[in-house]
Amino acid sequence: MTAQVRFAIHDGELRIRVPPELEPLDDFLESEIGADRAVLDIVEHHVRHDRQWEFAGDSCELVLDGDTVTITHDYTGTAVTLARRDLRDLLADLGAFLGGVRRREKS
Repeated sequence: MTAQVRFAIHDGELRIRVPPELEPLDDFLESEIGADRAVLDIVEHHVRHDRQWEFAGDSCELVLDGDTVTITHDYTGTAVTLARRDLRDLLADLGAFLGGVRRREKS
């Protein structure tokens, strides 16, 4: 499922493309994490190591409950529930993508 998620940088901003069944994952990744490696590291740490955790951002909320993660968009009320391992993999992919972007910017 998360293999269908696409990352891009447009005008210096992270853009995410997800299939409709994964919304509001795109807003969570774009608005709450963006290209900020420090925020990504915090979220990734909790998803990897904590059984229970909640993150309330500006537009989305993430609730980690055992083996599932639910992301809810505060304004639309839409939600998506993912397996913890799927979000871990997706966050790792985002980290690799951002690392590649930074390497290209420095060259």
